[in-house]
Formats: sequence, structure tokens, C-alpha cells
Amino acid sequence: MRPVLFKRWIPKIEKEKWEISNYPFPTPAYEENTNCWEADFIHKGLFHQWASMYEESSEGFVNYTVGLIELEDGTMEQVLPSNIKFVDKLDLN
Repeated sequence: MRPVLFKRWIPKIEKEKWEISNYPFPTPAYEENTNCWEADFIHKGLFHQWASMYEESSEGFVNYTVGLIELEDGTMEQVLPSNIKFVDKLDLN
């Protein structure tokens, strides 16, 4: 297992006020810096292996690769390859 730093997805947080510029189809407004990836590699973990994932949509199936990362507490996260940084040393304490 190799030590890694990784980024997490920040879920979207809807504002109470909707954007009305798209009248008659208003769209929800989102808090700034949500619905995006974190800017920095701040989370620590141990890389286990690559895995295949898929999603289904109305257009069909999409296959993609994720890294399986073990956290300090023993839980696992699935992380996209572009959000993983392999490092030489990692202090998990």
C-alpha cells in the first residue's frame, strides 16, 4: 500500500432564493464553492488498488476508473485518479 493525499467532492448546497433569470423556468442557486472538487490535496490515506465503476444514464452506461483509498479509521473511499497524489511519506498520526 502506498501513502496518498486526495481531494473530495463538495456536495452542492442550494440557496433558498432561486435564480429567476431563466423565467419561466427558474433554476436553483447554489452556495459558492459547492458542487465542485476541493482545491487542495488535504486528505490522507493509503492507496490499495484501482477499481472499475459504472453509471447508467438515459444515454447508456459509462465506465470509469477509481482508486480505493483506506482512511485512518479503516473506512474506504472511491477517488477519481485525477484527485489522487502519491507521496513518499505520510504521517497518519
